[in-house]
Amino acid sequence: MDIFAEALNDILVKAYRNILRLEEESLKTISDTSLSINEMHLIECVGKGKEDGVTISKIASELCITRPSATIAVNKLEKKGYVRKFNCQEDGRVVYVILTDKGREIDDIHKQYHKNMVNEVSKELNEDEIKYLIEAIHKLNNYFKKSIGEKGIRNEE
Repeated sequence: MDIFAEALNDILVKAYRNILRLEEESLKTISDTSLSINEMHLIECVGKGKEDGVTISKIASELCITRPSATIAVNKLEKKGYVRKFNCQEDGRVVYVILTDKGREIDDIHKQYHKNMVNEVSKELNEDEIKYLIEAIHKLNNYFKKSIGEKGIRNEE
């Protein structure tokens, strides 16, 4: 590996690990919860559906997991009181999931964490650096999406 490749690989691996660790630690300190990061991301996904909710299939697709895995995860969060399920009136086979008050509260905390993280990072950058960072991360993400056959986590654009 050349110097650039080694440096980039090192940065990507460390950044990935640090982001996960920081998010996990922050979740523990900002709320009195025993949620895992995966559960938190499922809550975030459900929260995007607002009052209409999201289907189990949509959750599975968004999180790149199987429908049975999504169902199991939703059932666990329902038992913990973060989500509620209901069947579609037109098609009883379709199950929708919405956040409970407890789920909305933790989702709001998680959103605030991300907002604070972005604000802190951007404080260190000027406008050009922000522009180039966004462009570079988009290119990096596009590479990852192509490498996994476009089955990656969808961009919210």
